[in-house]
Amino acid sequence: MLYRNMLLHNVSEIAEEEKGLLITRLPESLRVTLNKSALLASRASAGCEMRFNLLSRQADITLCCEGGSGGIAEVYQGSFLTAFHFIGNTPSAFTVSRPANVEALKTLSRKMNLPFDSALTRVVLPYHVVRIIDIRGEFSPPEPYQLPGLNFLAYGSSITHGSMSFNPSSTYIMRTAAKLGVNLFNLGFGGGAHYENQMADYIAGRNDWDFASFEIGINMIGSFDVEEFRKRVEYFLGKVVEKHPGKYIFCIDIFSFYRDIAGSDTDKHERFRKVVRKAVKKINSEKVIHLDGRKLLKDPTGLGSDLLHPASSGMEEIAVNLSREIGKKIRKA
Repeated sequence: MLYRNMLLHNVSEIAEEEKGLLITRLPESLRVTLNKSALLASRASAGCEMRFNLLSRQADITLCCEGGSGGIAEVYQGSFLTAFHFIGNTPSAFTVSRPANVEALKTLSRKMNLPFDSALTRVVLPYHVVRIIDIRGEFSPPEPYQLPGLNFLAYGSSITHGSMSFNPSSTYIMRTAAKLGVNLFNLGFGGGAHYENQMADYIAGRNDWDFASFEIGINMIGSFDVEEFRKRVEYFLGKVVEKHPGKYIFCIDIFSFYRDIAGSDTDKHERFRKVVRKAVKKINSEKVIHLDGRKLLKDPTGLGSDLLHPASSGMEEIAVNLSREIGKKIRKA
């Protein structure tokens, strides 16, 4: 959406409040119908960016993180990182200006066919809840030629959201998008990927994505029985495929986690994985691809100490493997 002549990427709605501009990745009418975790996490800024052509000498931006210990905002000139800034729980101000060698960056971007034009400035927001306190400067929004040609939508848990990532661009899903050279719409919600019917309807109703990945299962294994999980997954996939039969959809079952590594007295996680495999098979489409999460994340040392959330090396391992699997398909399309 456009705000003050800049593009707020991956933002569905904004709310002007006394404490600052609050952004959300979902329409409010949908957000309030979801489970509590998704209700809260959809206001976090995972995958959200401020994108603009800077017309003035500089831009002065003030942001604030709510909750936690703050986070990192990254500034890119096209595909090139230029700076990062810590955003705390009180208003944090920083200045953005075009680098002196921007013309060289633009030449290199054209030569290498990079996904983002280097005249375009991108402020990648932390994956926490972020308020925009103040913006000063003159801007124009991106032109279509300045952006990647393909759009990638990803729905999933805190792992897709970006938990345990030091900076927003090191999440597996942003690294995957970068490797593929595509735009990312991040719909990862920490604890909240419950595959509600209304979430399926929403994604099915969007026409701004070219392919999608669904990370399926980890947020439901503790609170849902296998039959309810099956019903939700089958409806979800069926609905999205019905509306987008020609688009690739990559269905990732549960990544390697503590039950695989340390053993378990239940096979529920294996039954959940089986549900995903069967649901994909039932769709019977060459465009709907099942991916085994254990093959995307093989090294247990890539996990944090909770043996659930990938650390930086685990995020990168997933990104390498996932981008390879997706690239095999979309480059043929």
